[in-house]
Amino acid sequence: MVVLQIVDGDDAGLIAALGGEGLPEPGAGRYFTAREHGALAGYVGLEGEGRDLLLRSLVVFADRKAQGLGSRILTAVEAVARDLGGERLHLLTTTAEPFFARRGFAAAERAAAPVAIRRTREFADVCPASAAYLIKDL
Repeated sequence: MVVLQIVDGDDAGLIAALGGEGLPEPGAGRYFTAREHGALAGYVGLEGEGRDLLLRSLVVFADRKAQGLGSRILTAVEAVARDLGGERLHLLTTTAEPFFARRGFAAAERAAAPVAIRRTREFADVCPASAAYLIKDL
């Protein structure tokens, strides 16, 4: 079972993990360490308030990949999102569309994103227009 624990956005481990995967530095939002059996295995973030939340930067450490850990981290962060009142997750990706599609996310038109999601730094400035925009109802 994966346990998520809140971590500061300026945490050196978080910043290094994101940079190592070519992901943007933390911005607004909540970031979590992902631990399994007590060992740090990755990070994930959520941005926003209310029913629409942006999934940020799910990272699994290289030595833990291909073990189903990404799916378990996603399940854990979906539970956190529901606890926060989230009804839908949104994300942008240039590399992981198949992973998220296999886990229930569907492609959507960026122009259809809720205003609160379009105003996030990641959506407005960081991710290129070519990034896939995906959504999932919780």
